[in-house]
Amino acid sequence: MRFADKPQTDSGEFLLEYYRLIGYLHKIALFQWMVPMNASSHSIFRRLLQHRLIALLTPRQPEDCLAAFTALEPLGITLEIALRSPAALPGIEQLLKENPQALVLAGTVMTAQQADAVIAAGVAGVVCPDYFPEVVERCVAADLLCIPGGINDVGKQLAQKAARYGCSIEELPQRYPYQYIHKLFPAVTDTVSFIGLAPAWKGPYKGLQVVYTGGISLKNLEELAAYDATGIFCGSALTKAMPDIALMRAEAEKWAAIIARQAKKEQ
Repeated sequence: MRFADKPQTDSGEFLLEYYRLIGYLHKIALFQWMVPMNASSHSIFRRLLQHRLIALLTPRQPEDCLAAFTALEPLGITLEIALRSPAALPGIEQLLKENPQALVLAGTVMTAQQADAVIAAGVAGVVCPDYFPEVVERCVAADLLCIPGGINDVGKQLAQKAARYGCSIEELPQRYPYQYIHKLFPAVTDTVSFIGLAPAWKGPYKGLQVVYTGGISLKNLEELAAYDATGIFCGSALTKAMPDIALMRAEAEKWAAIIARQAKKEQ
């Protein structure tokens, strides 16, 4: 008997089961979209959105990482440990061994080998000074927050992430919001400002989260925070006083106060 010739009761029952199955699969799809696979990336992204500050540290010795984290974490400031010194990776490993739940970023990651090392160490995200496709590949494979940088290649890195996840660029911020992000570097130099690139990027890439770094200081933070009310700001000036923890914390409190005042204005 052909399908079209089946009795109406059989056809009705078949369609009912069919639509039940479609509804079940739809719920599974929605669940997968709503629940991030990587809890640490999701958590650190929420932290960045709330507090909007990253302290960039190039450690002189491994112990600097734990000391800086302990001082800045209560202020809501995320620590980025730059792989610019031999002390960086051992410092990350030591910090996360003593504080397994700590949410820290590895910065100046430029090779696949570096990405593998910091992912294995347990960082919650990776930051790059430019767009390195092999680093993005490693991070997305681990479903780890990846923040490529520079003044170009925004679309390229978003397209690579989306392709690796099997979705479109438009779907990326809904499914993996912590990957819909780019670092504007350098943001400001002695002779030129690239701040105006951020709103231009947000034209085609609506809702793009931007991290401003390079030239960010206490002198221009308030103006920049007002310019982009959702911007995240990263500065090595936050850790310049190391190893003087008290002086570093005093500087950090000033930065945090500026962001808090700006948040109140936006309410």
